[in-house]
Amino acid sequence: MAKIVVACGSGVASSEVTASRIKDFFDSHEVKGVSVDATDFKQLPEVLHNYDVYVWIAKPNQQLEELAKENHIAVVNGMPIFMNMNPEKSYKQIIQALKNMQSANK
Repeated sequence: MAKIVVACGSGVASSEVTASRIKDFFDSHEVKGVSVDATDFKQLPEVLHNYDVYVWIAKPNQQLEELAKENHIAVVNGMPIFMNMNPEKSYKQIIQALKNMQSANK
């Protein structure tokens, strides 16, 4: 199962909203086998390695970018999804990351 984590800079409210929208998108497009979790920015260094895709609300710092790169985790800007302003680009990036992951596992 593919795993996505959504994180915002303070608390988890924005992350929860964005994660919910991603889940709704997956449901409406019949995307199966993907879990979507929300967390806060402070938790990421300890949990990021458990995920395949990192959707950010607060732009990641260099440490998180390096951690994602080292662990082959796709990083996607989640602000368009959170703001509900042209979220299609972010959804496409998430889907592409999942496809890339699927291809790599063959």
